[in-house]
Amino acid sequence: MTGPDRLTLWDGEIEQIDSLLTEVAARYGDVDGAAFVQEAEAIAQRLPLRLRTFLVSCRSRERPLFAVGGWPVRDAALGPTPRDWQEAWPPAADTTYRHQLLLVLAASLIGDAFALSTTQDGHLVNHIVPVRGAEAHVSATSSTQELAWHTEEAGFRFSPDHLAFLCLRNPQEVPTTVGLADDLVLDPAVEDVLRRPLFGMPRLGAEGRIDYAPALYGPADRPYLGADSVYMVAAPGADDAAEALAVLGAALDAVLRPFAAVPGDLFFLDNRRAVHGRPAFQPRYDGTDRWLLRVKTGRDIRGSGACRTRGGARVVDVDRLA
Repeated sequence: MTGPDRLTLWDGEIEQIDSLLTEVAARYGDVDGAAFVQEAEAIAQRLPLRLRTFLVSCRSRERPLFAVGGWPVRDAALGPTPRDWQEAWPPAADTTYRHQLLLVLAASLIGDAFALSTTQDGHLVNHIVPVRGAEAHVSATSSTQELAWHTEEAGFRFSPDHLAFLCLRNPQEVPTTVGLADDLVLDPAVEDVLRRPLFGMPRLGAEGRIDYAPALYGPADRPYLGADSVYMVAAPGADDAAEALAVLGAALDAVLRPFAAVPGDLFFLDNRRAVHGRPAFQPRYDGTDRWLLRVKTGRDIRGSGACRTRGGARVVDVDRLA
């Protein structure tokens, strides 16, 4: 994998962003508020032109991984890394509030920010930290267990188009592992099988229900991915699908590369063009652990309107899914 598209903020741009965040923080109580969420895209037009141009260009060119560096994160001002996401709220009193605002504004230039009711109580911004007792879970809260590669919410009809992150703390330089669809080398016969709806994922909010879809789709020369190395299974009796899934897994394992964010990095993953994960690491639980903020965005969230909690809300209520 070649390095991600990257932009580094200039001092004058940082001052412009800082001034905007001061105004926004004084006007809005929290990032989940309906007024802020609905106005975020318009407010984001006041971010520096070079930043806006970069983000919109990467989105329109479907760049799988792109990053913005140079945003100042003062470690001492953050306080300890939370022991779990609940400890990071309420946001208005939280030391990361301005960082959350910036992440949502930047993400709004990529798509519409949204949340799931089953993820961190439906908060728009998620805190990604290691949690004691969850070390071996298959989730972002794990640590000593590798978080194997996956498409975020693969197979879910409201899966995000992009994931936006802001790195607050990463003293152990724990990377995000990324595998790009562009780097895959697959036999045409295998690719043909992967494009059939033979690959199942557990339906979100419906225990025991499996939904089947293609693992590979879209343009032949620039395919999209919907795959999960842990939960995805081939349809019963479809031996060719099971074999193709194994080939895809080996191909993605071969192209996984690390991206180690540093504090102040905002980075964006195209959830259709790349899988991501994280290697195992040893948590400290001393207040200095890795700490990321995350926002999910969709290019068109109108389809989820009937499943959202109230008019204009950006939380998909999993209990309302058919």
